[in-house]
Amino acid sequence: MPGPQEIEIIIKPDGTVEESVRGVSGPECEAVTKAIEDALGEIDKREHTSDYYGQTTETGDHVTTNV
Repeated sequence: MPGPQEIEIIIKPDGTVEESVRGVSGPECEAVTKAIEDALGEIDKREHTSDYYGQTTETGDHVTTNV
């Protein structure tokens, strides 16, 4: 049975938005957050965590954008 899925969004004082995904397997995390990312605009940087590549049981993705 899969564990909980979590999306964390941090909006910094300078307008930078950071998004982290946990509990989603591989590229599926990008599909889960597509609507959020489309609403935010252009993505400045995407960092896949080791979890994304299946090295642990939890997966993640980290996205940074400026609003």
